[in-house]
Amino acid sequence: MSDVNNTVLMKGLPGLNYLMGEADGADPAKDPRVPGKQQSVISFTKKNIQGINVPKGDGFPTRVLFNGEECSLPTMYPTSNGARISSSIMLSIFLAAIFTTLMLR
Repeated sequence: MSDVNNTVLMKGLPGLNYLMGEADGADPAKDPRVPGKQQSVISFTKKNIQGINVPKGDGFPTRVLFNGEECSLPTMYPTSNGARISSSIMLSIFLAAIFTTLMLR
């Protein structure tokens, strides 16, 4: 979907800028004044829409502007591990089943 503009524009609420930290900057050589970091979580609802490949990154913004300033975005998209069972859990279940079978004999 390279022909789609994936820009998200957001505006902060007035009075809620207390999270914007800034370094003290008392000694500019060692401690320059730099803006702090503010992280937000944006939740997107996944729907079955033809032509959108979510694992490839379609549906995620490539550029985000907050109060007119461009925000940094992660270079990797999060993966969903919720539906996967890890191998250690499967091994634990398997060993518990064998142990139970041996104890019942």
